[in-house]
Amino acid sequence: MDAHGTSVATPPARAETSASPSRPNSSGAVAPGGSRAWIVVVIVLGLAGGAGAYFFMTKDGGKPAEHHGESEHGEHKASAGLPVEASHPRKGGIERSTTQAASVHAFKHAALYAKVSGYLKVQNVDIGDRVKVGQLLAVIEDPEVDKAVDQNKAALDQARAMVRVADAKIRSAQAAKDAAEAMVKQAETMIVAKVSNQELQEKQLVRIHGLVAKGAVEAKLEDEQQDRFDVAKADVGVAKAEVLSAKAVVMNKAALVEEAQADLIEAKANVEVAEANLGKAKVMQDYTRITSPYDGVITVRTFHPGDFIRSASDGGNDPVLAVATTDLMRVVLPIPDTDVPFVDKGDKAKFQIVALPGRTFEGVVSRYSWTEDPSSRNMRTEVDLPNPDGKLREGMYGRMTVVLQAASPDSVTIPSSALLGQSGTGEGGVYVVKDGKAHLVKVQVGNDNGVETEILSGLTDDDVVISSYNGSLAEGTPVKPETKKVAASGH
Repeated sequence: MDAHGTSVATPPARAETSASPSRPNSSGAVAPGGSRAWIVVVIVLGLAGGAGAYFFMTKDGGKPAEHHGESEHGEHKASAGLPVEASHPRKGGIERSTTQAASVHAFKHAALYAKVSGYLKVQNVDIGDRVKVGQLLAVIEDPEVDKAVDQNKAALDQARAMVRVADAKIRSAQAAKDAAEAMVKQAETMIVAKVSNQELQEKQLVRIHGLVAKGAVEAKLEDEQQDRFDVAKADVGVAKAEVLSAKAVVMNKAALVEEAQADLIEAKANVEVAEANLGKAKVMQDYTRITSPYDGVITVRTFHPGDFIRSASDGGNDPVLAVATTDLMRVVLPIPDTDVPFVDKGDKAKFQIVALPGRTFEGVVSRYSWTEDPSSRNMRTEVDLPNPDGKLREGMYGRMTVVLQAASPDSVTIPSSALLGQSGTGEGGVYVVKDGKAHLVKVQVGNDNGVETEILSGLTDDDVVISSYNGSLAEGTPVKPETKKVAASGH
């Protein structure tokens, strides 16, 4: 092997044998025949070394023709660009929605407990029976309650009788007062007459006195007239006393009227108390009759006729019956903390129930609690769904999708894989293809459902957005896009 790594063939043994006669002699001279053999060997070695050197140069340093072909192919590949998957943004944004597990409840549900203790005398319904508002469902027997009603009825009758007695006393006292006032008027009239008579007798006395002084009449006539005057004067005093006495009688009768009026007020108050007691007794009696609070269906029956039932106040923990409405159902779902700020009354909702595959119930958000449960960070939200065919039942569950925000027509939508990143302010980056090269564009990001991302600004539906590639991509990298339109969103 030579210095270039080329293998050199060893001369055949016979050449060496033929050269034996030409070995140097004792004086070092070479025989003529041996010199020619070595010249041939040297020439062969030279040709072989040159061929090896040429092969080596063309392999390692000279870039043989076959390697030049590979280089030209690589340059052609680079000039074609990095293969990438790209798409045009879809016009229109993404609606913001949330899908949560939801459960069905009756819109109204009442557990009917016994207010009084006693034996279940009558039960007209069983579970599954449909009932109307006010319908009698069960009767509890409690004789003490019935007796209390009778007793209070009697007390009310007595109180009403006392009102009539007090009213009669008022009329009697008022009549006596009126009579006394008439006597006062009569006495006052008598005073006028007595005073007139006194004045007449006084005038007669003065005239007779003058006649006696002249000697025209006897003196005893003056004495007789004086007696008549004194009697008239006394009669005036008696009349005045009779007026005072009559007025005193009037005052007494007025007091009796006021007393009778007070008795009447008390009697009327006793009537009101008796009516209240009777009303309470009747309420307790009504509690022995359990009626339906609304139209619905019986969902719970705990007792049977003859069972002793304890009232709730006596420790009874089990309802006698329970009734629930079925024409309107209340679907309850938890809204997670991230979606809570976007919930509004009237938001459209779709409910798909596990027990009824293929059927969708549509409604709107009816109400929400305005507070989050601290243990789950969810907000209770309710959607009312009409249930005319009764397919929705208490306890059913499914998935409720609520549309929190409608899609914006001024935005565009790209695959989520095309978004490079997003800052806290909603800014992100997207590679677009322009003039066969990748260029990074800043965009404002909106809603993201995990599959598609809404772009509020920075892109149009004419741009070509890179969504997938193999290798490394940087600003200005030549690319070869495979373009396709983004499919319309399922939302």
